[in-house]
Amino acid sequence: MSAPLEPHEAARLKALEQTVRDGLRDFRRTGKALSEIRDNGFFRPFYESFEAYLQDRWGFTPPQAGRLIEAADVARVLEPLGIEPKNEVQARAYRAAAKLVTELEPEQQRVVARLVEAAAPVNEDQDPENDVPWDAPAAAELRIMASVVKKLEPDTTVYHPDSGDEVPYESLSAPQRFEVARTQAEQKTQAYREKQEAKAAAPQPEKVNWADWCLNHAQTLAPGQRMELVVERDGSGAARAQARIVDGNTGEVLAEGQGAPFLKRAVMNLVSEVQG
Repeated sequence: MSAPLEPHEAARLKALEQTVRDGLRDFRRTGKALSEIRDNGFFRPFYESFEAYLQDRWGFTPPQAGRLIEAADVARVLEPLGIEPKNEVQARAYRAAAKLVTELEPEQQRVVARLVEAAAPVNEDQDPENDVPWDAPAAAELRIMASVVKKLEPDTTVYHPDSGDEVPYESLSAPQRFEVARTQAEQKTQAYREKQEAKAAAPQPEKVNWADWCLNHAQTLAPGQRMELVVERDGSGAARAQARIVDGNTGEVLAEGQGAPFLKRAVMNLVSEVQG
């Protein structure tokens, strides 16, 4: 335990704890309050650690509190961009994008905010005062926007938005620089979407339960054949497994998979060999 809090610290702790108590359903306020309590050590006169404080005062585990604090930090970064996560899980999905945004200069962050605004779907019937905000861009798409802006250094060669000539990025006017950033972000976003669509449409590989496959395939073996799963040490002394089909009468190996450090992988290697 440490010395008692100063009067202003005690008052601040009381206010923060009231925020946690009232805002348990609001991850932003709760996470921000817990972060301030931790960073300022307001728990020390009463508890030996922040972890002990969390458990005794709120029934939180350190990972639970960590997720709330992290989500609140992400929401703080996203707010100036016009993005408001609806819950803790959605906020943490933007972690990588938010980290990239924090690495940008303030002017670059303003460009990203404009890109986010420009990506908003047009809805002529929307009442800006009463309707809920439009759905935010996906986390991956925000990351693309931030990445595009980050790579546009002053000496970066880009295509002039009007003439199509190759020119230094810094030679363009502010509106022209934004147009370049918008065009590149849209192109990369479209390529990302097409890649995701192709991935979703591609035939999915057949899922094989390796243990069941062993028993099922054993029923197809000819009389005298057997399946073996051999585990032995390799040249380095590490254990390796190998699955194979053997003729029990002659000892001839009829099919074998490559050796592997795991039983499952060894069997799946045999599956690939048998199925061609």
